[in-house]
Amino acid sequence: MRGETEANVDLRSADEVPLTELWAEDFRTHERNVMSPGFWAVAVHRLGARLDQVQPTLARPPLEATHALLSTAVDWVWGIKLPRTLQLGRRVHIWHFGSLLLNARSIGNDVHIRHDTTLGPVRGADRDRPESLPVIEDGVELSSGACVMGGVTVGRGAVVCANTVVLETIPAGATVFGVPGRIIPR
Repeated sequence: MRGETEANVDLRSADEVPLTELWAEDFRTHERNVMSPGFWAVAVHRLGARLDQVQPTLARPPLEATHALLSTAVDWVWGIKLPRTLQLGRRVHIWHFGSLLLNARSIGNDVHIRHDTTLGPVRGADRDRPESLPVIEDGVELSSGACVMGGVTVGRGAVVCANTVVLETIPAGATVFGVPGRIIPR
């Protein structure tokens, strides 16, 4: 919640906010840079996440095709993969592009993600099992090269340092570093 006081923070979940309002917030989160790959990745993801709500259902097929095309373009052009099933919080900032596979159960609010980050199951065969995917809570910092694997949770406000591999749950506020990741005392 950088730059915002507790009094001005909108506490609605991403699902409760109209899509256009979310896109405007994502634009501000990405420093009002319309050319930011992170902005486009998040915006396209949000479109896909809302497609099940489109009425009438006859309008869905062209929107599904548009989402599939845009999602593939974001993946191929900038190397950012955000599966549609991921529950994405608000004010998520993807700072860099390239080699980002963000296959998690959920990513909370005010999360910062840098390049070469991988979130996913330990084994590829488990990629469709939600319990084998990580949960990233609010306010987490994922540094360059961070790798969070398996059904673990990275607690609120935790920092995953550069090139760290997380295979166990990390408590709130902890800083973790190394391969395998170890908590650094403060």
